[in-house]
Amino acid sequence: MSDQPPKDPAAHHTFKVGDWDFDPVLKQLCGPGGQVVRLEDKIALVLETLCIHDGAPVSKDELIRAVWGGREVSEQTVPVAISKLRKTLGDRSQAPTMLETLPHRGYRLMVAPSDAVMQEAMAETPGFSGLSRVALVVSLLAIVLVGWAFFRTDAPSITTSASALKPGIILTINDVRPVLNSPEQTQRAIALSELASYFLSQVPDVLVIRHWWNLDAPDPTGGIYTRYGAETPVYSLKSTLLEQDGAATVTLSLSNPKTDEVIWSGLHIVDAGTGDYFTALGAMLDTLGVRGEITKLAATAAPSILQDERYWLGRYFAQLSNEGGARTAEKAWQAAALDHPEDPFITSAQQALLARWGIGKATAIDPVEDPAVDASSLGYVGLVDRAAIALFKEKDAARAMRLVDAALSVAPGDHYALSLLAEARLLAGDIEGGIEAYRKATRLAPFARSYKTRLATIEDQGD
Repeated sequence: MSDQPPKDPAAHHTFKVGDWDFDPVLKQLCGPGGQVVRLEDKIALVLETLCIHDGAPVSKDELIRAVWGGREVSEQTVPVAISKLRKTLGDRSQAPTMLETLPHRGYRLMVAPSDAVMQEAMAETPGFSGLSRVALVVSLLAIVLVGWAFFRTDAPSITTSASALKPGIILTINDVRPVLNSPEQTQRAIALSELASYFLSQVPDVLVIRHWWNLDAPDPTGGIYTRYGAETPVYSLKSTLLEQDGAATVTLSLSNPKTDEVIWSGLHIVDAGTGDYFTALGAMLDTLGVRGEITKLAATAAPSILQDERYWLGRYFAQLSNEGGARTAEKAWQAAALDHPEDPFITSAQQALLARWGIGKATAIDPVEDPAVDASSLGYVGLVDRAAIALFKEKDAARAMRLVDAALSVAPGDHYALSLLAEARLLAGDIEGGIEAYRKATRLAPFARSYKTRLATIEDQGD
């Protein structure tokens, strides 16, 4: 075994594997001649798991836990996946040079992969700006079922309010997928995903569950229907970012995961701005008979910072809850602050980052004396930022919980707020309450692997 601990998989590493460049987010290999090979989802997860372990052996059981969520699989599942990966890498099982099978021990990469952390690309990426509006004629891409690998039937139910036994509608959303393979487009897709989640998570009686690009799970809906009942309305939202002649467009498709029937499709031209994006998402909700606060939410697009993709890119990485993500978030917010000096959204977010990770510089922010009042123009994200400050800087668990509760009353599906609630409960000595909140956060955002790591640590300590 390697003496070095595995890399944090949530830090968004890209890896150099022999002559190949491996991007686990895009799930693809780029060869020395410029060829691009797209990997099956499970094969990409196998390779990512091997890369994270830096050449150390990874047992078959470890791969099953990391890639198949610990579910029971056939005896040949892992060997077949390894065989596919070896074939893709151009390796030979009889005389391997890259991927070694260790009898009774597992598998390992024979040369520890070098890695380039994704956040370093931020320093070289020009600031985001609006693109020229160009009328595009696009076709919606085929719907692929969303994977559900992380639901647990023994955990407490998620509720959208204190009195609700289950949500009225469950909306599963895959993060926006960029067609072009470039750091700029990947970052833009992340920002657009975070912005959509911000809007949708505030819609009353709709539970939003986000998934990373796990498209080949064998049971896409069983976890939800087991938890909430087969009659629960569940919908799947898929989005794709297209670019043509310098213009960017997001295609949106809503489907019924039981039948794969497309219920609604829409379009957002990125240069049209945040308000246009919210209007498109609102039209989708209208199709489902959900109205309520849509008009009010669309009005929140007014502050100029909500139009800046760097703000949303920063929020995504900050909410990964690891130091690498925090550093990426600070770079994004520093760049945005140059165009939005003293913007309260940026200032609030930066101070929360400083409180938790010690990254950035101190700037005065207005206190929130009454957490029951939405943090003026900052909305629930401002309450979440101040909860982080109360928790990590002031060590005030009671105040942090009041702020988080106020935020969750606005956006009950906010996974990061739930993770802060978990930490506040733990600080107050409520171990079971902390575990419950982390379980909810993990189910709502399976891509935030730091939640699963933290949850496992707490559960081990509680045993």
